[in-house]
Amino acid sequence: MFVKKIYPMVLLTAVTVLLSGCGKEAPKKADPVVRSMPVIVRDTPVVYDYTGFVEANREMDVVPQVSGQIKEKYFKGGDNVKAGTWLYKIDQRNYYAAMLSAKSGYYSAEADAERYTKLYEQDAVSKQMLENTLAARDAKRAMYISAQKDYDETIVKAPFDGRIDTTSLEVGNYADAGKTVLTKISDTNPVYVRFSIAEPEYMNLARAGSAGGAGLENVVLTLANGEKYALTGEVTEVNRGISDGTGSMTCRVKFANPDKKLLPGMFAHIQARGEMLKNAVLIPQRALVEMLYKKFVFLLEKDNKVSMKEIQIGQNVGRLMVVSAGLEPGDIVVVEGTGKLRNGMQVNSSPMQEADLDTTKRAQ
Repeated sequence: MFVKKIYPMVLLTAVTVLLSGCGKEAPKKADPVVRSMPVIVRDTPVVYDYTGFVEANREMDVVPQVSGQIKEKYFKGGDNVKAGTWLYKIDQRNYYAAMLSAKSGYYSAEADAERYTKLYEQDAVSKQMLENTLAARDAKRAMYISAQKDYDETIVKAPFDGRIDTTSLEVGNYADAGKTVLTKISDTNPVYVRFSIAEPEYMNLARAGSAGGAGLENVVLTLANGEKYALTGEVTEVNRGISDGTGSMTCRVKFANPDKKLLPGMFAHIQARGEMLKNAVLIPQRALVEMLYKKFVFLLEKDNKVSMKEIQIGQNVGRLMVVSAGLEPGDIVVVEGTGKLRNGMQVNSSPMQEADLDTTKRAQ
């Protein structure tokens, strides 16, 4: 009897809740928030990018011309030295003794030659005896010159201005003439960057240079840490032909290096400026959407809806890229928020400028 009395009340409550719920509408989903900007139209040079490595102007293994134990070392690894700077002293004792002996023999032979010359003038000796005496003197002089040279070679000097390698022999080691590498020296002013370039790009750069552009001159170098080198370079060497199977050639670009900042073996990123594109269409790289090996952007239409547009792209220009086909001046592209968009979607867009692309300013 008690159950029958509460059942109608439970049913009434359930119906009341159901009806009250049907009267509420589902909340409307907010439009995606994006940032957009008009495409940029301006004259833009075509820039070609290459990677290479720094090479010394000259490099040489320092090898002694006489044998012996190393007695002195006059430098530290990594030192910059001038031509003629003393690097090593090799044990001089035997060479000094040989030089003194050869000197004495030469002076004695010189005295004999003078004496026999006077005797010959007095008809006291034959011409043959005079000639033998003069020949002996010349032989002694050659021996003295050779002994003097060997003695001088016990001091090993820098062959040219350069930087000494950090790996070198220390005092106490024995050096064989013409064989033992004591150290290595590199001339690093100027330096060269070696890189490979495709044949069409080389022709384009050569043509740009002939037309008054930078071309193969004023090449810009960027170091591994992103720092731009203060001085520009010039392509001064091109190999004699195209590499088999690659269609490329090897070039060397020359950079002055007065502060010795560039060292052999350093990684280098170089850029050469080619022809000028008139009224090029540019968009931020961040606006690009890639799908199934194709390139797209989202265009912002007048009704705040977006439409996907396939484009063709060219070179990168800093934070921008050249669009070779697919966009027109006046088009507005979505730069930020593309990951949540679909074709035809309504968006809430706010404008941005080219200066806003520099994210480092925001981090500061």
